[in-house]
Amino acid sequence: MSSFLRPLAYRHRWIYDTVTAVSSLSVGGVEKLRGLGLDALKSRLEPGTAVLDLCCGSGEAAAPWLAAGFEVTGLDISEHALDLAAKRHPALKRVEGLAEDPPLNDHQFSAVQLSVALHEFPRPERAQVLSSIRRLLKPGGWLVIVDLHPAGPWLQLPQQLFCALFETDTAIAMLQDDLVAELQALGFTSVGQELLAGDALQRITAQTPENNTPQHQP
Repeated sequence: MSSFLRPLAYRHRWIYDTVTAVSSLSVGGVEKLRGLGLDALKSRLEPGTAVLDLCCGSGEAAAPWLAAGFEVTGLDISEHALDLAAKRHPALKRVEGLAEDPPLNDHQFSAVQLSVALHEFPRPERAQVLSSIRRLLKPGGWLVIVDLHPAGPWLQLPQQLFCALFETDTAIAMLQDDLVAELQALGFTSVGQELLAGDALQRITAQTPENNTPQHQP
C-alpha cells in the first residue's frame, strides 16, 4: 500500500525530480547519487565491458556508466520509462521485461546495478530478482546495490516521513531485513556494505563465484 503522493510523483515528473533532489542532498546531490554504483565498481571492471542497469527507469543512473565508456543495457517493465531513456540516453540498450525473470542470456554481464529500486519488490520477488542477477552475471562478475537502510538518529524521523509519503510497504519491509545476509545465502561472495547519508542509504557490492552456477529458488 502507498500514499496518494506516490502515483502523483510518478505521473508528474517535476514532483519526482523534486523528491529525488531533496532526498539526494545528504549524499552530495543527484549526480552523486546516480554515480554511486559506478564509483564502487569502476576500478574492478575492464573499460567497455557489458553492464546491466536493472530497473533502469529513464536511464539516469545508467548515464554515468555510459559516460565512462561501458556497454550498458537497461531493463525496465515500463515502456514509458524506456521511451524516455531512448530520448535522453540514445546509447543505452533498452530491454522491456520483469526484473524477476529478465529476458536476457545467462552470464551476459560483467556487472549489474540496482539503483534505489530493490525496495520496490516484496520479499519473495526480491529473492527472485537477486537470483536472476546471479544468473545474468559472468563468473566473477559484480553486483552493486544502492538502496535504503535504517537511518541513524538524526535522519530516522525524516526517513520515516519520506517512506510514509512516497514509498510502499515493501520499502518498510526491506528496512527490517539484512541484505548482506540475503546475498550471502544466495551464494554471492566478497559482500561488502557501506553506509551513507547518516546511515539512511546503503551501498552493497557482491561478487559471483568463479564457478557461477545459479541457485534456484524453491
